[in-house]
Amino acid sequence: MNERNFNAESIKGTLYVLLSAICFSTGGVLIKLIPWSSVSIQGIRSIFSTVVIGGYLLLHHRKFICNKAVVFGAVCNTVMAFSFVAATKLTSAANAIVLQFTEPVFVILLLWLLYKKKPGKDAVLACVIVFSGILCFFFESLSGGGLLGDFLAVFSGFSYALVMMMKKFPGADFESSLLLSNLFSVVVGIPAYVKEAEFSMEIWFFMVLLGVIQFGVSYIFLSKGLDKVSPVAASLTSTIEPILNPLLVAVFCGETVGRTAFLGALLVVGGATVYNLRQAAKKAAG
Repeated sequence: MNERNFNAESIKGTLYVLLSAICFSTGGVLIKLIPWSSVSIQGIRSIFSTVVIGGYLLLHHRKFICNKAVVFGAVCNTVMAFSFVAATKLTSAANAIVLQFTEPVFVILLLWLLYKKKPGKDAVLACVIVFSGILCFFFESLSGGGLLGDFLAVFSGFSYALVMMMKKFPGADFESSLLLSNLFSVVVGIPAYVKEAEFSMEIWFFMVLLGVIQFGVSYIFLSKGLDKVSPVAASLTSTIEPILNPLLVAVFCGETVGRTAFLGALLVVGGATVYNLRQAAKKAAG
């Protein structure tokens, strides 16, 4: 592949990741607008997402693969999804998405623990900055509530780190894990569906958007993007999500964050972004 084709593919991959981040960023406002429990929301949106992911596999003649690596990835994605929706319900959308954005730091720590890849000075500094930001969120939650939601959001970030490392596991298949994860979510949510009392057309409209766009199309864009750009470049492009998500919630739901949480958001997003920029610069230089 010549340099011109490589640049074209890189631009296309970046665009896919950007579209993915935009689709993902609608999650906060849609979850806030739906008056169902977090379990019902995750279960029902997974039905629509299953149709999207399954249709994508059929359209591209991709076979569904089921092995230990795929099942493990599916479990991690299921846990991540349930904990994130619950976090968004229990705390502010800004807290939930920014604390989930701690995922790059957990990737650093997991690579160290699982693959003995010792973090460099940049990684250590990023971890310190990001965890300082986390403390800011928890400090504000002690007085304003939402502490459980913050814990779940951080746990979602940890689970998401395992999802992003999925392709490192022998025998893993990203799309198969997504499809299986959706099926897990649908089954887990069954007991919660019958407890819901509101089923207006507006709610179903939001649910379709949540399942098709935010949880289906977004993952397809992400998968196609990761085939063309590095995880570092993808992480940089995805920085728009923790910015756009709370902005949409503020506009449509009137939800804002306090000063301490805002400082925490700057530390988390800033620390992760600076780390990714330095890694990209080193890769370009080397």
